[in-house]
Parts: sequence; C-alpha cells; structure tokens
Amino acid sequence: MRYSAALVLGTVVLSEAATLRHAGFHARRHAEASKRDIKDVDWSAVSYDLSGVDWSKVDYNNNNNNNNNKPTPAPAPVPSSAPAPVPAPPAPAPPKDVPSNDKPKTDKPKTIGNVVSNLLKGVDSTIKRLGVSAAGVNAVSNNGGLWIGEESKWKTVFTNDANRDLVLFCWEAKGFSGMSINVNKPAISVGLQPGEKVTVSFAEGVPSACAHAFDDTTLAIFGGLFQTWTEYTFGPQGAFDVSRNVNMKGNAVSMKGSKCTSDMNTCVFHCQDQNAASCETGYALAGMDAPGCGGGYDTVMQGVGGGCSMGHDGETVQVTFT
Repeated sequence: MRYSAALVLGTVVLSEAATLRHAGFHARRHAEASKRDIKDVDWSAVSYDLSGVDWSKVDYNNNNNNNNNKPTPAPAPVPSSAPAPVPAPPAPAPPKDVPSNDKPKTDKPKTIGNVVSNLLKGVDSTIKRLGVSAAGVNAVSNNGGLWIGEESKWKTVFTNDANRDLVLFCWEAKGFSGMSINVNKPAISVGLQPGEKVTVSFAEGVPSACAHAFDDTTLAIFGGLFQTWTEYTFGPQGAFDVSRNVNMKGNAVSMKGSKCTSDMNTCVFHCQDQNAASCETGYALAGMDAPGCGGGYDTVMQGVGGGCSMGHDGETVQVTFT
C-alpha cells in the first residue's frame, strides 16, 4: 500500500492550487370566575372596604346551629394590596445513591472508546497554531469512514508514550486531498496526554492516514502535517505502514499488527536520499525482510507499493508515539 507517496507526489502544486480555491445562539397570574367574563375588569381600581365588619360574629365554619363549637378567633385582616404568601417548595430529596450526610460524588471523566480524559484537551489551541481548517468530525459511530470507538473489526489503538501532550489527526484520502487539513476538515482530532490512548475504527477499504502534532509540529507546504505518518487501507488484502516521506526527521512512530511490525526502520517508506528533508519522488520501502512485510507495484502511483499485511477477518494495529 502506498498512500503517503500518493499524498506527496505532485501534492505541492496540487495543494497550492487547492489553497487558492479555498481562501481560508412571576408566573403569569390567572383569574377565574364561573360563567363570568372578567377579562375586562380593571383590578387596579377594585377596593375592599371591610371596616364595618364585626369579626367576632362571623361564623367561619357555618356552625351557628352547633352550640358546642366555639367560634374560631378571627384572623387579623390582611390589606388587599398584600399578595397572598406563597409556600416555599419542599427541599429536593437527596439522590438515592448518595447518603444525605455526604457530598455528591463528582462526575467521572467522559470516556469514548478507551479514552480516560478530556478528548478536546489542547485541540483548539493546536488547530489555531497550525492553521488547520476546523476540528475533526470525531464521529462516535459507524459513518462509513473513520470514527472513535471499537465497533469495527478494523481498528487502530493509538498510545501517547511520549512525555508531552499531543493531538492526533486522522483523515481519509478522498482523492489525495484529505491530507491537506488546512483546507479540508479532518475526520479525527483528539488530544492525548502522556500515557493515554484512543481507539479509532476504520471502514473496510477506505484509504486513510494519521499523524500526531506536538507543540513544535508544523504543517508542510501542501497543508499536511510535517510529521511521520501512519497509513492504512484496512481489509483482507489491505496493508499498513509508517511513512517518513513527508518528514525524514519526524518523531518516532511504531505500528504493530497481527502479522507484521512497521517502525522507523522496518517495513517503512522513506527517501532513498537519507539527507533529504522530505521527498516527492525517489522513495523506497525499507526493511522488507521483516516477517509480514511485502513490496509490490502501486498502480495508482506507478511506483513502489506494499507494507505490512493484515489479518483476513479483522485487524487491530497498535500505534505508539514516542
């Protein structure tokens, strides 16, 4: 499989043209009277003159015929202008799972897949610094491309084994334009702190790639991450590989599958000129003698292809960033 080469070859001119094309939210009072229309009453003009009432003779309970009952003492008259007191609502009962004498427990961190922290940590600032077009789609269910979670039998577990935070970006090839994340929205953009991991599922047969950004990572001239890439086309006849073509001095990455390992020296695409910063042509698949690594001819790029082979009924690739 030779996706990175397709991403690099001719992309400077192609992406520059793409760059030019993409110059880049007290309760209402209710009066009610039986069969009387009082909507036109001017309540502000209504007064109640109760000064002549002998309150000691008022039969409050309609007990004039019962001599055994004493009249209830009359309450002090309430001025008509004073609103009736509203009883305070009852205090809410404590949650069943939290003792009333204890403080409620705080919520656990949101988890997606096997992520145990805030997936958005550092993403916004990294996007602004790099000039990425937008945050990733970050779907969490099958969208026919790439999504966060373990639903697919074709997936990658990304682990940050470095001593600093990173942001992981993944994209679909989409005619080789998906790599230019300065003008195309990536499929995935999540933050990983040291020791954390995330699982990304892939649809079968979708050419795609991923790369990570530290605080000193930049974009290449064509709008892709100037970094070491991991590349995939998942499926029974698919392959994966580490690609160093974009940046020969990129940070170290390793990929371990069920049949093969690709890293900075084994089953890896790199520039034949070891002194080159990057290369659009003149690349090769190195370390082909590793088990499960195979070369071949890339009909799309009309050049060297290949990479690490995959399992027939599914594959989980373990990717580690260092």
